[in-house]
Amino acid sequence: MKARLTLSLLGALYGVAQAAPAAAAPQQDLNSVRKEISTLQQDIARKEAERQQTAGEIAKSEQALQATHQVLNELEKKQDASSSQLDNLQAELQTIRIKVAETRQRVSRLLAAEYKRGQQDAMAIMFNTQDPNQSARDLTYYTHIHRAQQSLIQTLRDQEVQLQAMSERIEDELVRLGRMSSAKVQEKRQLQQARNQHSQQVSQLDSAIRNQQQKLQQLKEDERELSALIARINADIRRRQLAAAAKAAQAKKAREQATRLAAEKRRQQVADAKKQGKPLPAEPKAPARVETVDEVADASLSGNAFRSLQGRLKLPVAGEIGGRFGARRGEGASWKGMFIKVAPGSPVRVVADGTVVYADWLRGFGNAMIIDHGGNYMTVYTGFATMVRGNGATVRGGDVLGASGSLESGETGLYFELRYMGRPINPQSWAR
Repeated sequence: MKARLTLSLLGALYGVAQAAPAAAAPQQDLNSVRKEISTLQQDIARKEAERQQTAGEIAKSEQALQATHQVLNELEKKQDASSSQLDNLQAELQTIRIKVAETRQRVSRLLAAEYKRGQQDAMAIMFNTQDPNQSARDLTYYTHIHRAQQSLIQTLRDQEVQLQAMSERIEDELVRLGRMSSAKVQEKRQLQQARNQHSQQVSQLDSAIRNQQQKLQQLKEDERELSALIARINADIRRRQLAAAAKAAQAKKAREQATRLAAEKRRQQVADAKKQGKPLPAEPKAPARVETVDEVADASLSGNAFRSLQGRLKLPVAGEIGGRFGARRGEGASWKGMFIKVAPGSPVRVVADGTVVYADWLRGFGNAMIIDHGGNYMTVYTGFATMVRGNGATVRGGDVLGASGSLESGETGLYFELRYMGRPINPQSWAR
């Protein structure tokens, strides 16, 4: 953009020096920069909205991760408690199993001893003991011991069964908690991946937004420089227009003064002739009236249908009319348009909105341009030194078409025609 702006500056300075259409290219650059600024601002706004949405997704992921982390902590606590409970139960179960085994061993030894003694043990106890009451008491004692051992074994077996069932339930609970924990770990991993992806996306958007904001700042600086350049060019054009107007006014004043002096001289000559009785001097020939074009086409009529511009049309250049519509030319032909004498390099402006349908060299006229205005109306411009519009270009009233030069015949200025349905029309009948 800086390079383009520098070229525009050089072109503008050259145009001012040569009285060429200096403001056209910078104005086109300014419109292009403003369009690019608008597009860039819209893109930045879209990225900002996308960034905010992604940041919201990150916040949701963070909340979900926090909730998942809490659930995992609770599951871990439950797993620790269940594991501890299972360890206690298994230790208790092992103790009971040892007690059952020891009791069984005692009962087995007792039963084995009783078996060895046989059925006579009880009788031996009764007959060998001198005290029958003592024998009865011993027999009852042995019976109670046997029953107590059997009851203890049964109680321990029941406790073993209960503890085994509790252990199985706790093991099932640990399996369930393990599955839940695995699912939550997987969910946490997925949430972390999503958060990382969103964070990367936000980082990329931040980088893109920063780059675009820098570019936008540069474009705004270019816009300010272009606006200042166009303002300087327009001010210079305005100064030159005022200078030309002042020069024209001065020339008009000089012509009026010359006319008054000539009239005064004529009156004096007539008075002297009458006093001396001489014939009156012949009437001086009236100088040819010079017609000028003062108002040049601008954007004020842009957007209007061409057929509505009759009587309001402004001509493409300012200068002296050197050939009127229908007047005879030096070689015998007549003008089908009008010829305006103007200094080489003057900006030539299109008189109304339209499309360039021809922009090339034309035999007998030199560089020529034809604009289609719609409604079967066309305008023709010839005698360009340079042309800045090509075939197919869309133009608006007041746009610069190029710089004036001379016709192929050598006449310096611009030749302008207005045609309807292909037939030439007097442009001055349309001009204001």
